[in-house]
Amino acid sequence: MEYINPLIQQTQQTTELINRFNEETRLEEKKLEKSKAPRTFNALSIQCTLPSKYDELENLSSLSFLVKYTKPLANRQQIIMKLIRKIQPDTAIDIDDAKDIVFEYFNQYKTHEDINELFHFLNINSLNKFQSKEIIIICCYAERYFLHKLNKNENILFQRPLQEIIDFEFLKRKLDGLKLTDDLKDLIKTLEAPNIKYLNMD
Repeated sequence: MEYINPLIQQTQQTTELINRFNEETRLEEKKLEKSKAPRTFNALSIQCTLPSKYDELENLSSLSFLVKYTKPLANRQQIIMKLIRKIQPDTAIDIDDAKDIVFEYFNQYKTHEDINELFHFLNINSLNKFQSKEIIIICCYAERYFLHKLNKNENILFQRPLQEIIDFEFLKRKLDGLKLTDDLKDLIKTLEAPNIKYLNMD
């Protein structure tokens, strides 16, 4: 018995060390994942290229416009694809999983209420099913969306490509003659620079 007790104690200590190591590893992995996610809201997370014929924009929903005429940043795509595989590896993604992915994309910094407002703004309802490409677009667009809803403690970058700025200036001159949906008109406003005094243009 005297021989067995030290063995039991040693086994318990070893188990505790393994558990502690696993917990520390998990925390380090979590820190690493957070370091890869966006630390600032960056307008370059998504870039827009408008069609030469503006009437092609008529009757488009907000999400259809984003999927068709925007391109996400490559490193953002990698981050989001990792989250998609973690949360919902299936081909079709329902709205609850989609919201969870966006929530994790912002490292749980944005609240569920913030995410719900984003989906409401994009007129996305509970019947929607998403492909990976759409989720990537929504996450990257969300950075521009939240640029317009900042508090003074948040860091942002807003530098759009010159061609995008020119495209949107020409589009604004033609808006009155186009039959755009109200949702799309509101979306276009969020793709432009926010009117914020403490905007960081570095």
